Amino acid sequence: MMKYSRKIYGRAVIDSSKSDEIEGNWRIELEYYNLKEENCLNNKNYGIEIVKKKIENEIMNIENKIVSNIFREEQEANKLLQILMENKVTPVSVDDVISDLKISMEQ
Repeated sequence: MMKYSRKIYGRAVIDSSKSDEIEGNWRIELEYYNLKEENCLNNKNYGIEIVKKKIENEIMNIENKIVSNIFREEQEANKLLQILMENKVTPVSVDDVISDLKISMEQ
């Protein structure tokens, strides 16, 4: 089992007031975390976590995604977290976004 220290990077909110297409009383709270693995063997001991809390009609559903050991430096993780937070990326789409960013950075 991996042991992480977790530090909040930032938060974003999506709610029904942001879209004319969606009706109902709901809100999504996104939290973005910088992770550092304590006992990493490959020198890439920084990762990220996204936590999504969807609140609809007073019922909360929580979903999260950890992407571990992808950076050597905390600053690299923070750059990714800033992009994810600005674009309100959710756990379900983070792998695709990281893949797209990686491809665009290699070109």
